[in-house]
Amino acid sequence: MRRDLKELEKKFADFIGVKYAIGVNSGTDALSLSMRAAGIVPGDEVITVSHTFMASISVICHQGAVPVLVDVGEDYTMNPALIEEAITPKTKAIEPVHLNGRMCDMDKIMRIANEHRLLVIEDAAQALGAKFRSGKGKWKKAGSFGLAGCFSLYPFKALGAFGDAGVVTTNSAELAKKLRLLRYNGEDRKTGKFYFHGYSALLDNVQAALLNVKFRYFNKWIEQRRTLAEYYWTGLKDVKDIVLPNFRDPRYFDIYQNYVIRAKKRNQLFNHFKKNGVETMIKDSIPNHRQKAMGLSHFRLPFTEKLAGEVISLPLYPEMSQKEAEYVIKILRNFYNKNNKS
Repeated sequence: MRRDLKELEKKFADFIGVKYAIGVNSGTDALSLSMRAAGIVPGDEVITVSHTFMASISVICHQGAVPVLVDVGEDYTMNPALIEEAITPKTKAIEPVHLNGRMCDMDKIMRIANEHRLLVIEDAAQALGAKFRSGKGKWKKAGSFGLAGCFSLYPFKALGAFGDAGVVTTNSAELAKKLRLLRYNGEDRKTGKFYFHGYSALLDNVQAALLNVKFRYFNKWIEQRRTLAEYYWTGLKDVKDIVLPNFRDPRYFDIYQNYVIRAKKRNQLFNHFKKNGVETMIKDSIPNHRQKAMGLSHFRLPFTEKLAGEVISLPLYPEMSQKEAEYVIKILRNFYNKNNKS
């Protein structure tokens, strides 16, 4: 019996506002299986970004398809103004990446996709609970816009399992059926009939049981993240050497999966935090398209490359106290006060 998995899938679908949720064993599998189920085949092109975890790009290559990378905007997500010039007769899909708990501008992306008859597969690994308000005034959550929404439930995510876990959301009955077959070796477990060669990618029932318990507290955890993000904003908004991720756009509801700032003298700031007992993170100081082994160096993405030298993640998690946040603010302010005087 996989009662806990079925319960989680029902909760997940209801939370996102879609008909179906399919549990798989990682966010990477969520993306890869969705692309295969959607019919992405060798030679197809899929438009996505470089400013993301490499898996967002790798899953395209796993299908034998070609990643076409566009630059990101000021909020670190796909710049919709650059999509149409990247479309060719081989383009099959767009993979927007919702990053750090903030969604892409899905109004613009969906308009372009519909006009060019392209599939949309959302990489929502870092955006469970994030929302975007369309021009019609309706709020919709990450994972409810495209053909598929792909989530990671890795332990460090806002909702994390004990190990790897993932979920795909969709309103397509056909896609949901294909995904359920793909995740379990291509077999319909009710009939024992095999339809194609699949994978061993089923979300474990033990992980599902844990996630069902944690789901009870998830909305509260989101509010705690947003409260801490607002506290950082209040304490740091006048520091001219940094750019905060509190973007103040009423169309977005950010969950602050990561609190990523842009900072002058970023590497020195990182060392200053470490010296003072504050754990921060610098991720992808080499942009994905500049990783030589990946064969993507022909893409010119100036803002992505600029971000690679500036971004740093400050501590932010639901259990974090106001006192701890005050200490982070103090250490950061001291760094720039000292450096600006010297």
